[in-house]
Amino acid sequence: MKHLSIAMLALSLSAGAALAADAPSKAQIDACLRHADAYNSAAPGTAKFNGAATANVAWMGPGAGDNFRLQIDSGGGGTDLSCTVSPDGRRISLEPLNG
Repeated sequence: MKHLSIAMLALSLSAGAALAADAPSKAQIDACLRHADAYNSAAPGTAKFNGAATANVAWMGPGAGDNFRLQIDSGGGGTDLSCTVSPDGRRISLEPLNG
């Protein structure tokens, strides 16, 4: 019975880690918001992350599929953007959302 408990614990921990990897980190969100404000010549804190994110976005180089693509709301008056960001919070690309 003890072996089953340990196996269940290991399984639940790995599932929790997988779920965490499906959501962007605060560093990734902050990087995209900072660059979106600069793109729109807006005051810091104007852009908002609308919650739409795509995990495992491919890009060239090592860790090519570990990136996130976030949809950023300009906060009014600017251009809503698509931001691709690396796992360590570096902006890879920033472009207007397709209408």
